[in-house]
Amino acid sequence: KVGFLLPIVGLVGAATYSAPYCDCRVDKLGIPYTWKYDNIWLDIVFILDTSQAMGKTALEDAVGLIESLNDVLVTDPKEPFYSRVGVISMADSAKVIYNLNMTSGDQVHGKAEITDTLEIEVLVAFEAALNMFNDGLKTRPDRVKARQVIYYLTDSDPKNNLNGINQFKASKGVIVVNNFLQEGEVEQPGLKALASDGYYFSNDNYGLALQAFCKANCFCQSDKDAYGGSDPAIKASGGCYHPAPVGVPYSKAKQTCVNQGGMLAAIHDMGKARFMQQLMNKARTDYVWIGFDKTDDGQWRWSDQSRDFYTNWGMYEPKRSDVAKCAFMDGTTDALKWAATNCQAGLPYICQYTPCSVGNKNC
Repeated sequence: KVGFLLPIVGLVGAATYSAPYCDCRVDKLGIPYTWKYDNIWLDIVFILDTSQAMGKTALEDAVGLIESLNDVLVTDPKEPFYSRVGVISMADSAKVIYNLNMTSGDQVHGKAEITDTLEIEVLVAFEAALNMFNDGLKTRPDRVKARQVIYYLTDSDPKNNLNGINQFKASKGVIVVNNFLQEGEVEQPGLKALASDGYYFSNDNYGLALQAFCKANCFCQSDKDAYGGSDPAIKASGGCYHPAPVGVPYSKAKQTCVNQGGMLAAIHDMGKARFMQQLMNKARTDYVWIGFDKTDDGQWRWSDQSRDFYTNWGMYEPKRSDVAKCAFMDGTTDALKWAATNCQAGLPYICQYTPCSVGNKNC
């Protein structure tokens, strides 16, 4: 670990900075503000509940929802951004209707009917979806970077141990649950637990479903850690991060991040600082450069070009020395104070990257 001390007292400024990535907002009509439906690039498997728990009317609504969503998504692999869509009809066993090959205009209507099964086995359906994803990667290995989404349209209470599903949610995928409630029925806590955070909603909700695809499309690759914001469904709205534990001068740290398509991590609130402290602990380092340096005109500038006024300088910081032009953070205490030092000092650093998102594969 790097070993030198700095003061750790001072006041923390107010955080006014919002998450900079993955704006999935829509207007009152469901029209996206800044993103486009046809730039979504996901691998999606719909699980269609055909048990008695679902009921005929709900099944018809669910089928209509799948077809409507599919017609909006681009499924042509010749396009730069496209999604692969699969559909599994689930009763006492899984029946594949589309094997990640559903295209615009394809129908589910007439291919799924209510069965005598009382409720579906949620875990069996999950395993069938995983098999479809795995087989799909064998035929299209270039889709390894695409996020996997399992979308349940169901009213069956999951009675299984969800550990395997939770591992999927924590690593490479998203579980969306659309609970088609019968009239007068109370929502089932088990279905909320089945869904990834922020991905549960009830009945036929076309607008929320499309917005969920935008949110699911915001993620980091497995070699980076995601930092989120106020919406738990958008895991990487604050960017993707990777620590470099070897100490180097500030300019080398900054250039290395840029060469890798990122920048030195910027800190705009205490939540972000605590997240970076966790990365520092994993990398076993006490101090890191942050993307904050003093220009020739004497002004401190952020690496992300923001004009946020948040600071967390330690006592007597920043130093007025002509050579103390680069900032670092002390991760040895929960105060997480900053100090200015000579830019030639050798410190570890953390790079910040733009996440994968709708319309962006450079991640």
